[in-house]
Amino acid sequence: MLQDHAIGKYTTVPGHHHGTVSATAKDQSIKLSADETIYSEGEYALAIYQVEAGAVRIYRLTSNGQRHILSFCSKGEWFGLENGNVRTDFAEAICESRVRPFRTNQDAAVPIDLLRIALTNLAKAQCKQLIISEQSALKRLAAFVQEMADRHPEDPEFDMMMSRSDIADYLGLTVETVARSFTKLREKRILRLAGKSQRIVRLLDRDALVALTI
Repeated sequence: MLQDHAIGKYTTVPGHHHGTVSATAKDQSIKLSADETIYSEGEYALAIYQVEAGAVRIYRLTSNGQRHILSFCSKGEWFGLENGNVRTDFAEAICESRVRPFRTNQDAAVPIDLLRIALTNLAKAQCKQLIISEQSALKRLAAFVQEMADRHPEDPEFDMMMSRSDIADYLGLTVETVARSFTKLREKRILRLAGKSQRIVRLLDRDALVALTI
């Protein structure tokens, strides 16, 4: 398993499998396989990370093991900033990804604006809260697609990278409901899905998509 200790020493966390990590320096990229763990709840927070390629899911587990995805981070975005010294959530690569760690101890010079990262993460959390407050599953999904589209403002077509299960755990819906909602968006000719896993979205009517979220 990849942990914050990938930039220093490994520690063992019961129930998780260690991945192979060659990165030891704070500015060296780490390559990840799909579903590979970056860090887990309860570990010491030794670094923050920037996504260089691919995408990362941040989530928490309930006492009964149910997964709640808090956010998705794509290329250029930061994750792993904690209020304390211990991790409160999990981070995993969604697909083949590459991240760059930056140590957060007092002796390390972190060449980034931590306040900007904190404010960006707060804005993302508020955006998610607005999405899941919608009563309609179709509105939730439309708002999610709009959120993903806003990350690709110049591209009519983009790869969501997330599975239906990821999206369901993010929106608080079932996988079946997410699938039905995507079908409705296709029937309304708002978008088209392509690719082996139907994760590539081509927007046909961005205005109609926005209208569904209002």
